[in-house]
Amino acid sequence: MNKSPISHTVGLIPARGGSKGLPRKNVRRLGGIPLIAHTIRAALRSQIERVIVSTDDEEIMAVAREWGADVPFRRPPELSGDTATSLSVLIHAVEYLEQEEGARVDHVVFLQPTCPFRTARHIDEALEKYFQAGTESLISVTSVEEFHPYFMFTKDEQDRLRPLYAMDKRPLRRQDLPAIYRINGAIYISRRAYYQNLPPDAAIFDWNSLTAYEMDAPSSVDINDYLDFQKAEWLLKQETGELS
Repeated sequence: MNKSPISHTVGLIPARGGSKGLPRKNVRRLGGIPLIAHTIRAALRSQIERVIVSTDDEEIMAVAREWGADVPFRRPPELSGDTATSLSVLIHAVEYLEQEEGARVDHVVFLQPTCPFRTARHIDEALEKYFQAGTESLISVTSVEEFHPYFMFTKDEQDRLRPLYAMDKRPLRRQDLPAIYRINGAIYISRRAYYQNLPPDAAIFDWNSLTAYEMDAPSSVDINDYLDFQKAEWLLKQETGELS
């Protein structure tokens, strides 16, 4: 049985119809259900009080409602193109809820539908850590093991390699390397107050007051193209339990 929902906490799932890397990816079936349904299902099983889908696409709207998400508006065209930012989409959704519905929004959980292996447990753990930390924002991360930046290079105009880190100062053994993390795109949480008066190119989280929630690599799959989708299908076949 789920814990009680956290009051005034909104889960926002952005899902526009256009996608160049993998056409119609948000409604492409993964494990027998639309890709976006995995995120909706996880969000609805979490402590998020209300789950909203922001989309410009009729089919995505229908699928989202079928799986239990709220679709209180259709995203305007100017926020649905390749140049639209996550921040503009988020602010539009929050302001609609506040101005058109009179809703109170204190915390926003931004959940990209391209991360199907993020579960309700992950969301609830992230929320718990966010509230315990008392920071303005939280993001989910995963460790970088296969491609550690200590072994990476830049290249000059003559194609000569330059190490990112001085070769004589880095550990010689991989097991001695410091832990490095990357944002995995699965969970972003911020206080509503953070979004007041931000410039249009700001991040959807506060770099100056930020907590990390670590997820394992398989749960951190982010689908942007067909190869990512194939990887997700393979991982799903290895699963013995439910995703969320």
